[in-house]
Amino acid sequence: MRKVLFLAALLVGLTVAGPAWAAPDDVPTNLPVVPEQTFTVELVPSGDPDGSGTAELTVDLKTGTVCYDITVTGIGEPTEPAAGIGNAHIHSHAGGGIAVDLETQFSAVEGAVDTYQASECVTAPRQVLLDILLHPEDYYVNVHTDEFPGGAIQGDLA
Repeated sequence: MRKVLFLAALLVGLTVAGPAWAAPDDVPTNLPVVPEQTFTVELVPSGDPDGSGTAELTVDLKTGTVCYDITVTGIGEPTEPAAGIGNAHIHSHAGGGIAVDLETQFSAVEGAVDTYQASECVTAPRQVLLDILLHPEDYYVNVHTDEFPGGAIQGDLA
């Protein structure tokens, strides 16, 4: 009898709460934020005094992605500060850790001097994306170069 009651309770719990493996686009409608937001970020010198740029980042909780279009100038070609780290990231101000590796592949902009662009989408954990949407002021994007491995330019999301 106890087994039957346990299985019935488990079935009711799964029916009410939903499975833990719910589809990524199954985003609750009562979120305190819009599940998709675009941030336009001005990139300013954080290491390279000649650098500048812009980053347009779209954080989409439904698809679990961050899509970006980043253009930089005056910093040389963006490069990884160490193998496998990536050359552009969204970082947390709390400790500076990488929140989202943007996995960027910058290309020279034709007809422009010392200007590079990268556009793509990457996946990221839903909890990280939700925290970015709830607290964009806690995050910044930066771009690294060989000369400035700690970051040549950066900008706050909010």
